[in-house]
Parts: sequence; C-alpha cells; structure tokens
Amino acid sequence: MGDVLGVDVVISNMPGALGGTAVNYVWNQPRDGYNLIGLSEGALGHSVLGLHTSTAKDWEYFMVGGTPGIISVNANASYQTFGELHAAIKADPGQISIATSVPGCIWNIQWLLTKEHGGFDTRYIPYTGSFPSQTAALSGEVDIVWTGLGEQSEFLQGGRLRPLAVFDTTPLEFAGQTIPPITDYIPEMAAVMPIDQFVGLAVPSDTSEDIRAKIAKAFETAMKSAEVKQFADAKASTLYGWHGEEAKQVALDQEKTFAWTLWDAGIAKKSPEEFGISRP
Repeated sequence: MGDVLGVDVVISNMPGALGGTAVNYVWNQPRDGYNLIGLSEGALGHSVLGLHTSTAKDWEYFMVGGTPGIISVNANASYQTFGELHAAIKADPGQISIATSVPGCIWNIQWLLTKEHGGFDTRYIPYTGSFPSQTAALSGEVDIVWTGLGEQSEFLQGGRLRPLAVFDTTPLEFAGQTIPPITDYIPEMAAVMPIDQFVGLAVPSDTSEDIRAKIAKAFETAMKSAEVKQFADAKASTLYGWHGEEAKQVALDQEKTFAWTLWDAGIAKKSPEEFGISRP
C-alpha cells in the first residue's frame, strides 16, 4: 500500500485489551488518514466487552482475508472422527476440555454457538492466544483445540494434531487430507453460518470520503500483488479484498452474532441493546 500512497506504512504493535488499546489510540487521532487500525473480527465484541464505545457502524473496513476454524485433537488421542468426539461429549457433558484462544475471539464464538446449538458442551480452558492453546493440546493439558487453519497448519502438516472438522458447510482439502465440515455431524450449525475470521484495516467512518478513496485505491492495488497472495498461501488463508459497503455489511451482520453470543454466555459486560445492536 505504501507504494501507492507514496509513504511508508509503519506497523506499531500495541498489545492490550484484545486490541482495544490500539483501537482507542486510532480513534483519538486526527481523521487525516495517517493512522489506520490493523484489526480482526474480534473487535466486533469490543463494545459489549467494555473495551471501547464504538461499534461496527463507526468504522470503515478493508478486509484482507481469513482462515477457517479447525477442531483438532492431539494425534495420540483416541478420537478418529468428529462423530466419535461429539458422542463422547454428549455422554459426558462438561468434562472433556477445550481451548479456543482468548474469550471473545472468533474461535471462542464458533465454539459457543456450537455448544448452544449443537450440544458441544465441553469444559472451556482460556489461554492467552491461539499458539498457547495449541501447545496445550499438544502437551495433553486440554483434549481439544479450536483455532484457525493458518495457526494449526504446521502441526497438522507435521502430524502432531489430528483435524476432525472445519467450521463450514463444505469439506476442506489441506495437506493431503479432507477435513469434513462440522455440518456433516451437526446440521443445525448451518443456520448460524457464516461466522468467519477476517483480518484487515479500518478507519473511523467520519474520515472524509476522499481520504477513504485513496486508502481504497492502495488497498485494491495491494490485494492484487504477488506478495499478498504468497502471504495468504503461507498462512492458509482465503483472500477477500472487501471494502466499502460490502465490508461494512459483513461487519454489521457478524457483530450481531458476536455481541449477543457473548451476552448470552455471560461473558459480555454490557448488553448489545445499549449500543442498538439487534439480535441476529
């Protein structure tokens, strides 16, 4: 994007509050286009989690892409299929443990929905991110890990994790394996899909239209580059390239599911109604 904009794009990591620290920083900067937030769909829960007052309607998104959610077990686990795992969970609800990264992330939301609609009643063990969640599954601290394909890819290719299902309605081909969709075992989950990861950029919606247009031009050019495509392949991600009304609608729709799922699970600190977020 820097080539098109004529300036270097410098990345500044601001850890804290599930990305809320960075969101707050960008929100408080001048609307001159020189400060963008790099974010994921996890920001859609910030309002109800009490991390920021803005909601999806207050941002303009530039969505690069995302990786699908994969439900896996340690390669030494006895479960060979998702059906076997689901049967064991139903036979002993709340006892088999799962890690899905931090509460409120996309993988946590997917699991919460599957718990609610599909009887996937596992004992949740929170970790500080996807990597420690996967490490916990590898070491036997937890029975199941539910994170992204791009995050699990090395462990799947190395045969250290066994993928049982993808959170989708169609199978996924990866590293010579066919990973079945979760809807093969829990058809009810199709009704709440899509709930997909997205990573990308955003600026406040009250940024002027001409500035947003310049960013959009740079974004469109970057999305066509070989470098972005190579990066997506390396991270086992699908490229979207969404911005404008298309991206805003995706964010608004998914925010409803995030906000109300977190509220119904007792994780949210504030009701979605306070922000005018209707039930999906």
